[in-house]
Amino acid sequence: MSSQEYGLLDQADEDLIHKSRLLRIEERPFQRITKRLLTPDSPIYNPPASLPTPPPDATAADDELDAARANQAAEREAWRTDMLLDFAALADSVVRIQLLRNSNEAERKRYAAEKAKIEATAAAIRESTASLRVQLDAARATLARRKTYDELAERITSNRMLRPREDQATQLQKLESEIAELEQESRVYAQTWAERREQFGRIVEEGRQMLRLIRDEKEEAERKEGMEGGEEGLDEGPDGSSAKGEASAVGTPRPDVGGQTPNPAQGSQLAVQKGLLSAPSPAASFGGAGSPARRDDDSQNEARDRDADMAESGEVGNDSEMEEGEAEESTPGERMDVS
Repeated sequence: MSSQEYGLLDQADEDLIHKSRLLRIEERPFQRITKRLLTPDSPIYNPPASLPTPPPDATAADDELDAARANQAAEREAWRTDMLLDFAALADSVVRIQLLRNSNEAERKRYAAEKAKIEATAAAIRESTASLRVQLDAARATLARRKTYDELAERITSNRMLRPREDQATQLQKLESEIAELEQESRVYAQTWAERREQFGRIVEEGRQMLRLIRDEKEEAERKEGMEGGEEGLDEGPDGSSAKGEASAVGTPRPDVGGQTPNPAQGSQLAVQKGLLSAPSPAASFGGAGSPARRDDDSQNEARDRDADMAESGEVGNDSEMEEGEAEESTPGERMDVS
């Protein structure tokens, strides 16, 4: 086995090899022609020695000379035939060289086209290989994910506590119905809550109106009592007794309180309670016309709601009444007994 390694040659080396091959093979007809024409024994350099027509008085020597001339003419004819054959071979060689050149050009063009086609195919194959590699990676990831899903599904399906699909579907339907009922209840509760808030707002507004009525009546009563107290003060004697023989209660505590000064807050609470008992129903004054039975039911419901609201808003009333009591203490001459 030969140890020589044959690799690809450069374009210049290949062209040199082709040129040398053409010169050694295709130059043989040209070399034969030049050899026949330029050698010393060529008929070109050796013209005939005598005239072609012999004289009339021929001898034996002349016969020999005629034989030599005939032999020389035969050699010249043979040389001429060989030269024609050599020129024909040279023409064939030139035609062959031209045909080879044309075929080589066509082959080079075909090789260039095939090279471009092969390069385009290689580029397309590289691109397809890259895309196929990406698809392969995605397929591997999908396969791994599916294997994981299969393992999880196997764990789930192999669980003995798992119920059948029919039972699960029944449970889901039941849960959906319960969810729908709860949503309906939530909407009903929201509507009820809105109605209750509206009712509570109306009750609070009516309570405020009632408080304003009570305050107006109280102020009216205090004004009347103040006017009556002023008239009684004119009738009092120098010892503080009135014309009827009773002690004046304006500005001084009564003896039945236990000798202590009454708390303005307690007096105001008593006045508010008496005003509540004696005040007319706000439902009758603001509710408008209606049937007697309905007015009685509404008055009872509003009375219950009013009691609850008064119990809740007692602190607010106490604070306002304390402020009024402090105002009354600052002016003891105008304080009235509401007991």
